[in-house]
Amino acid sequence: MVSKMSDKTKPTIVWALYTASLVAILTTFIAIVLAYVWRRNDPSYKAVYDKQIRKFWTAGVGWALGLSVFAFAAFTDTSPAGSGVPLLGNVGLLIIVITQLWFALSSLISMFFIPSPSDMGQAPQKFA
Repeated sequence: MVSKMSDKTKPTIVWALYTASLVAILTTFIAIVLAYVWRRNDPSYKAVYDKQIRKFWTAGVGWALGLSVFAFAAFTDTSPAGSGVPLLGNVGLLIIVITQLWFALSSLISMFFIPSPSDMGQAPQKFA
């Protein structure tokens, strides 16, 4: 006998995979693929999937910015070889770490506050 997943299970899986990105970055890419596929197949939770997709791309901007700052610091470094990462490189790493923490922790919080489809049709509510 095959049991069907409950409606909230799929969005919860995406949030859980986003949260797991604190220890395994690959889970983020699995989650975004699932969010795109399930958004098409589950119109009742389209707003939740849209939020998950938007969170991924927002974090992607943060990751790209941090990586760009770090790469710029590495390519423009004039200090002697082996003297460590220049200050600007540390700023890039800090941007990446803060972005990743925001992404994973806000996903963890959102996992517990998935609105039901009947709630989504009412006044808009803000959730993490």
